[in-house]
Amino acid sequence: MKWLGAAAMLLLAGCASPERVWFADGQAHARGTQGALQVRPIGGQPLLGDVRTEGGQLVFTPQFPLQTGQSYEAIFTDASGQMHRARHTLPITAPAPELLKIFPSGDAVPANHLKFYLHFSERMTRGTIFEHFRLIDLTTGKPVEEPFRETELWSNDGKRLTLWLHPGRQKTGVNLNVDLGPVLEPRHRYALEIAADWKSEAGVPLNAAGRKVFTTEPADRQQPAPNRWTVVPPTAGSRAPLVIIFDEPLDHALLHNMLTVLDAQDESVAGAIEVTRLETQWRFTPQSPWPAGRNRVRIGPELEDLAGNNLLRRFEVNLEQPGELIFAGPRYLEFRPR
Repeated sequence: MKWLGAAAMLLLAGCASPERVWFADGQAHARGTQGALQVRPIGGQPLLGDVRTEGGQLVFTPQFPLQTGQSYEAIFTDASGQMHRARHTLPITAPAPELLKIFPSGDAVPANHLKFYLHFSERMTRGTIFEHFRLIDLTTGKPVEEPFRETELWSNDGKRLTLWLHPGRQKTGVNLNVDLGPVLEPRHRYALEIAADWKSEAGVPLNAAGRKVFTTEPADRQQPAPNRWTVVPPTAGSRAPLVIIFDEPLDHALLHNMLTVLDAQDESVAGAIEVTRLETQWRFTPQSPWPAGRNRVRIGPELEDLAGNNLLRRFEVNLEQPGELIFAGPRYLEFRPR
């Protein structure tokens, strides 16, 4: 939440003014030095804080700064028992948050799809986020019951949420999958809905509701295969991008940290990554021109497709089955600038 850090309630008591309690500049005032004082959110409990006498006034400082957008009431009970009240809402000056993007950006996912990435312009409130989400099966017209893994996974800057479909329902044969069925059915049409009343940490609701409509394809139970990718080498001596084209969409977030360009000495090459064409193309633009000679791309083994299959194993791997192979190390793609 965004708070007014220096806000303190000043309440004065005891003088014979008709205006005994008021708010000004984010503070509350009452006249006099005799009586009882409390401040509370409208409809809530009195705030904890310190009361002191200062310059003929009672000064109330809340234990925690007051929240923008919240309405407060100051109540002063004078020595005769008469109560005086004033109300005030601390104004919100923060911008309305926007839901900028939802990944995958394509409109088709495998039926065993695992997660969405939601990117916001501001930090959003936490703790009760799942009350703002619905997944609707547009083919049947019914909401999907208990579709999400209710664990909040935020990026370090607090602006990207990883929203998981429950993996226990997406993996065949486990208890939730057997009891509740999969979250997604093949060849159905769905809508992921995000309510507009979800607020940023500053207390401002989303500027608009969010909605992503997508269809499902048959489940994907195969690992990503770098040998099926196409590498388009750049021109030597230029800063033209290195381009890798995948045969399927891959995980948007992991594409930003699982591929590393190495020079002939196996040192990391500095540059900028861009993921395009519905997460089927990866572009790397170096800071310095490409030298001639051998280069390669290191592929982190945790790089996943949309169904959670990675280079280590399939999402539904059976570790007790002899035919299941696990590759623990990275893979490499070699290229030479032209």
